[in-house]
Amino acid sequence: MNHFITLAAKRRPMTFALLTIITLAALLLLPRAGQAQDPVLPETTPEALPGLELFAQRCAGCHGERGQGDGALIAQMGATMNPMPFDAGYIFTTMPSTMFRQITDGEAAVGMPPFGDASSNPINEAGRWNLVAAVYSLATPAEDIAAGGVIYEAQCAVCHGDTGAGDGPDAAASDPPASDLTNPTYWFNRSNETVFARLAPGAIPAHAYDIADDDLRRAVDFARTFSYGYADPAELDAPIPEGVIFGILSNGTTDERLADTEVSLRAFTPDFAQTLTLTTTTDLEGNFRFDVTEVPPDWIYIAGAVYNDLSFSSGANQISRSNTTVEMPITVYDKTSDAAGVSIAQLHIVMEFVDDRVQVNQLYIVNNAANAVYVGPSGDPAQGVIEVAVPDGAQSLAFSRTFGSMSSFIPANDFVKTERGWADPLPLRPGSNALTLLVSYELPYTSGMSIAHPVFYRAATSTIIMPEVGVSVTNTPWVEQPKQDFGQGQIFRNYSGPGIPEGETITIKLEGRPSVIVDSTGATVANRDQTRELLIGGAALLLAAVGGVLLWFAWRKHSAGDDDDDEAWQDEVEASVAAPPAALTVEADTLLRDIAELDDAFEAGTVDEATYQARRDELKRQLAAVWQQ
Repeated sequence: MNHFITLAAKRRPMTFALLTIITLAALLLLPRAGQAQDPVLPETTPEALPGLELFAQRCAGCHGERGQGDGALIAQMGATMNPMPFDAGYIFTTMPSTMFRQITDGEAAVGMPPFGDASSNPINEAGRWNLVAAVYSLATPAEDIAAGGVIYEAQCAVCHGDTGAGDGPDAAASDPPASDLTNPTYWFNRSNETVFARLAPGAIPAHAYDIADDDLRRAVDFARTFSYGYADPAELDAPIPEGVIFGILSNGTTDERLADTEVSLRAFTPDFAQTLTLTTTTDLEGNFRFDVTEVPPDWIYIAGAVYNDLSFSSGANQISRSNTTVEMPITVYDKTSDAAGVSIAQLHIVMEFVDDRVQVNQLYIVNNAANAVYVGPSGDPAQGVIEVAVPDGAQSLAFSRTFGSMSSFIPANDFVKTERGWADPLPLRPGSNALTLLVSYELPYTSGMSIAHPVFYRAATSTIIMPEVGVSVTNTPWVEQPKQDFGQGQIFRNYSGPGIPEGETITIKLEGRPSVIVDSTGATVANRDQTRELLIGGAALLLAAVGGVLLWFAWRKHSAGDDDDDEAWQDEVEASVAAPPAALTVEADTLLRDIAELDDAFEAGTVDEATYQARRDELKRQLAAVWQQ
């Protein structure tokens, strides 16, 4: 579930690959020739203000925030797409019916996807008409509308009336009769150019006036506003007069609503600086409500509550002019120190070889089947919650965590040492893929060495992935699967293992000496730090390798006709890809606290400016990635 869907495109950067995939997928849904939908008149007057908000969400990625064809997607895709800028020239020659059809059916020739019924995420008819109104508003400066209004009042209202209804004091004597400019039928198949031509000197006897062409164009721009609700795009940046944020505070363990409990509301700027904090108390039914006034439209809100000394939050959300009332429920859970519900859905071990060392990266995807927050065996999270072990002699030990997307790992420098290994002090929320841990370490490499350590929770599946450099896994129960070729000379060996019982020690025996890696032409390929590329969003080859192994498992089960197992596996993979909102908000809260603490440290003079700016930019990037999920 996406709790952050209304951010403008500039605050939601996407990678070139992701944008390309989205665009191509949309183009596949374009209707074939002859399938265009019949044009219809709007049932209600199109309104530009909600249209501009919708434009920011669905169109600005290509067309740009102000409709100049300079969106982030266009900048990244280069000349492969070239949207028409929405300017005075465009609206002078284009008819509303044409705009509506293009929005509805798309334009394959220029790479524009459909937003009508053929779309996988269609915009309703009223919304598409509002987008037409938004285009007119984007292309028409407010000062031109004002100037056109003055001209209309002086030269046109006497026949067409103050409201454009064709009921002015001289309307009865007008020849031909004054048109009703509020009727969309008048404007539907007329461009401004057509109307302008009808107003040329001598075209209509009643139009006996001397108006400069530029002023006449402004009068036409104003007159068209009788058919739609004009809005100055600058209004999008004006404060929202009133908004309501409400919800229910409930206990997910007991299904009870929590009465007389304090709830807080925090607001953040797009730069993730906390700018507002409000508190209230729930009523007898667990309801809470916050009324906000004169708030910037780009603020981001999170509601939260503390229960049993643990913090719980809603998802992040925004209010807008078209949606000034937003529901943000909060679910809390009881604590448990019973680890019976904790399991590892998947354990992936990714290795790479650099010089005389082996870099081991172990990815634990952790589930919590209990309907309670697991706080560790002692009941005190500070003493450790989820435990992991590493082999004796492990060096350069590092921990990272994420709660959903494997593209937004956060360094976890708060792990604590335990008698059995190391433990994450963060409480484990209920749900599948409640937590993903990345444990990284190095060992000196020698052929014939073994890597061994216990696994403290039962694991459903286990895999080993490594580049093809002359090293192999030789011991049972690991079974080698077909190699995966990811191009550019990058071939990976992968091994599957069985489920791992709780407390069992896994052992990996490695044989062979790493060789120089070459591509298909025989050229040497640099032995890159591929894991770091994964973590910083570079080539992401290791992540692709994990995905390849998972897809291979799906194919093997499907080809064997094991439908039940295949369905269960698909459910498991889907659970590992999409984290529940409760888990994502834990990560968001952690990042927000980190930003606040960093700001305090900088103000106190304990962090230099260069370090402060670099670290804050990284935290903001990670928080943006979390809120996009």
